Amino acid sequence: MTGINLWDVVNVPFDAVRTAYRQLRKALFTASRPSGEYLVVDRTVPELERDLGAFSFAPNWEFSYYERGEVLNLARVVYEERAVDGTTYRWWQTHLRGWRGEDGRIELHAHWELEPTETGNAHIDGVGFDFDRGMETLASFLEEAGIEYAETTIETDGGGH
Repeated sequence: MTGINLWDVVNVPFDAVRTAYRQLRKALFTASRPSGEYLVVDRTVPELERDLGAFSFAPNWEFSYYERGEVLNLARVVYEERAVDGTTYRWWQTHLRGWRGEDGRIELHAHWELEPTETGNAHIDGVGFDFDRGMETLASFLEEAGIEYAETTIETDGGGH
């Protein structure tokens, strides 16, 4: 006799659940787009997902606030033991968001922070947050992928990170 495969018994509509969750996220957890430095690229969202996915960037919609108008939300999680204010944290991420500019190019904004599923409260409190490290990491991966970019500053109603 063979065992029962749970997936043969339960038919969960994962795509519908994910879509509903993302809509709920937009309704309840929305923030304004931040002002500050951006790296602008002439790529489509699928091209960026493919090219940065090769460096272990993955979709991050479910674990972050929705920032109005964003068309790209990726994170690259790494293990790095690092103490902040006497507490050692091990899981960090480069969190990347993108918006489509008026000219059709994608405007990228990244930061370094604690990975939220492992350190929820400290992540929300901004422990170890580092905008410069995130942007430097993003630039290095764009260069390694052969993606040309321009640097710009964008002022929004959302302030800075």
